[in-house]
Amino acid sequence: MKLKKGKLDYLLIPTGWNRQRKKRAFEELKNRNVKNILILNGDDSEEDILYLGKKLKGGERIGFVTFPLHYQEYKEIIKKAQKEKKFPRRVKTENIPTKETFKQFIYGILGIAEERMDKKVNYVKEEKPTPILLKLKYFIIGLLKK
Repeated sequence: MKLKKGKLDYLLIPTGWNRQRKKRAFEELKNRNVKNILILNGDDSEEDILYLGKKLKGGERIGFVTFPLHYQEYKEIIKKAQKEKKFPRRVKTENIPTKETFKQFIYGILGIAEERMDKKVNYVKEEKPTPILLKLKYFIIGLLKK
């Protein structure tokens, strides 16, 4: 569910691209009432959502400080986690968008594709991706980080 500008119960800042996200978070804090700030530092986006699922009760308003395609990936994961009863319903989300670079665009497409192929929400240590997909993913991520 998309929100209008207003108060947030949680402003969520994923790790990675830290400078870009912190700058955007500070801009947002100047313009809105935020109760809590959380740094999401799971090994991947699924772990971030599983952590949030344990913390939230339902009815909260949360904002993810990230680029648009990464936010879409979070939404995909939330839907799966809700079906598995690992994330509460009635949580309203919004994107606090950062600029999306070409590298982030590619990263975002890969993340969404991976989430659509994986039917469960797992911790990294529980995942069993196909070896070819895993090799391709880490090869591309390696290129993007250069």
